[in-house]
Amino acid sequence: MDTKPASNWQISFILPAQAVPFFERALDAPDTALLASEIESGENKGKWKLDAIFQNHPDENLLNTSLTLAAMAAKTDLPDYKLSELAQKDWLKENLISFAPVSVGRYYIYGSHIQTPPPKTKLSLKIDAATAFGSGEHFTTKGCLMAMQEISRFKKVRNILDMGCGSGILALAAAKTFRTNVLAADIDPESVRVTKENAKTNHLARYITACAGNGYKPVIVRSKAPYDLVFSNILARPLTLMAKDLSSVLAADGLAVLSGLLCRQEAWVLDAHRRVGLHLKKRYRLQGWSTLIIGR
Repeated sequence: MDTKPASNWQISFILPAQAVPFFERALDAPDTALLASEIESGENKGKWKLDAIFQNHPDENLLNTSLTLAAMAAKTDLPDYKLSELAQKDWLKENLISFAPVSVGRYYIYGSHIQTPPPKTKLSLKIDAATAFGSGEHFTTKGCLMAMQEISRFKKVRNILDMGCGSGILALAAAKTFRTNVLAADIDPESVRVTKENAKTNHLARYITACAGNGYKPVIVRSKAPYDLVFSNILARPLTLMAKDLSSVLAADGLAVLSGLLCRQEAWVLDAHRRVGLHLKKRYRLQGWSTLIIGR
């Protein structure tokens, strides 16, 4: 009987910053870890390196189709890539060494491999790379954290929803900022599992409830409404499709933070929400990506 352990496989890309979330969503799977980092020097300075590491050999035809669609959605060329077998080792631990901390306003996000204590003046979250999307590196997440900090300055919040929570980074940051209950929801059960683990790691489990389900349909999502604050960092199309559902669960004086959309998609997303009574309060634009604060 063949007792050789399953091989790990890797592909790497050099991508424009605005293309990274599209490729991450195309590669997202329970047996895949994603590591993204900005290139700070050389001919590719300003671009991003994205590594995808698979626990098993992926279906190459399906992989190429997913990547081609991601490139089309991101309006960029599909870069050359090669699927390579990795030596048997703790590849995730070794790759995490190059995963730098992220500092956004009052927030500091770091992995367990970082030995330096987090700054005492920051709200710190320990979040390792995982199979659920959401490392805090991306401009969509950064925009949401900037919006969260702004809202915390003037609004008292008691009930929060993170719709499409990924690794739970926004849910955890919100719990740490407002010290109140947060419901984290995602269509992917793996995201729910990772969010719960991250909540325990950061001693925030008492604030976090995580559930799997399609959008605003789960009973728990609707039963906990109305929400004072909703985060939804997904993509432009699902944001527009869920505008009516968002409006139905948002408190009369509630605010929603929308992200995952390109700047050129703002008008489309805002129009869908304007039709259900939600209007723009403030926007943040980072490297072609937009984050919107909306309310009644």
